[in-house]
Amino acid sequence: MLETAEWIREYFNQAPNAILLFKNDELLISNRPAQRLISLFRVNPDYLLQVSKNAWEQQKGDDCANCAIKSKMTDVTVPIIFHANSTPAHYSLIYKPLNRQQDIFSITIENREHQGRISQVEQQRTLNQYINEAHEKERQKISQDLHDSVAQGIYSAIMGINRLSKQSNLTEQEVQQLGQNLEDQLRATLGEIKRMALDIRPSVLDNFGLIPAIKALAKRTQASTGIKINVISSVSEVKLPANIQNVLYRISQESINNAIKHAAPSEINIIITKHNNYFQLEVLDNGKGFDTSKNKEFNGHSLGLMNMNERVKGFNGAFSIKSKINAGTSVQVRFPYNDVNKDMVN
Repeated sequence: MLETAEWIREYFNQAPNAILLFKNDELLISNRPAQRLISLFRVNPDYLLQVSKNAWEQQKGDDCANCAIKSKMTDVTVPIIFHANSTPAHYSLIYKPLNRQQDIFSITIENREHQGRISQVEQQRTLNQYINEAHEKERQKISQDLHDSVAQGIYSAIMGINRLSKQSNLTEQEVQQLGQNLEDQLRATLGEIKRMALDIRPSVLDNFGLIPAIKALAKRTQASTGIKINVISSVSEVKLPANIQNVLYRISQESINNAIKHAAPSEINIIITKHNNYFQLEVLDNGKGFDTSKNKEFNGHSLGLMNMNERVKGFNGAFSIKSKINAGTSVQVRFPYNDVNKDMVN
């Protein structure tokens, strides 16, 4: 039992946050981080106690709109600023009753700057999970397309070739017909492979640049869906870095696919403009839109757009989505440029 108590005490002292325990408004014990903090900032524990209890009493008040909720709260957090050598340090006091009958409670002091860094790490971890999921879905789609279209087409062609080689009693007309069927099947399979290659990486983007690639994407998509897609550009040539052009193309592609899949638009406009200090691409559709306040993950559907948002931010760009029910959606991307590289956009 004594050994267990020592373990508990050591764990208490090794805790990452400062912890103070009180009983009847008297300090019972504090761990090493709390003692160091009190010494560093010359803080009186009674002051921490008063700040925390004031906040606790205030959140229990009767003249509030959320009293029913607040009455069930088990702790209260108060932001507080300490000073050492005139330098402010931002912390949070967390007041938590442990035993109300005996009036025992704790005050935990957390470094908010450290919390912010932890939050950033957690956000990055969550984002990586989203991105990995998006990549996995894309790989599954490619695998499914290869199996359903390409593999089946090749298998059918193999069966036709086997028939030609093994059945010597076929008439000349039957041979010609079978040969034509094989050619049609192989051409269809080749077309499917080209379509997949375009989706993965369009050669026109490498050979001719961003504007022609987006126009080719719009033309191809309009032909296959019947939805009118306009490309409106005040820019004739874009010499932005290849990785930024890739991002802009993918956002155009993802935004168009997303609108077609979820918004039922009759028209989509891709607007490309050059401004004094930034280059902008905007994809607008006249579809059914969505409530952005309820779908803060951009549209509730697309992990791809979330991935694009992070890639845009990685190149110091800005990414935004605006939408209203029955009023369509706008996906907007901006990349800044300075006087040194203004000639990249003409």
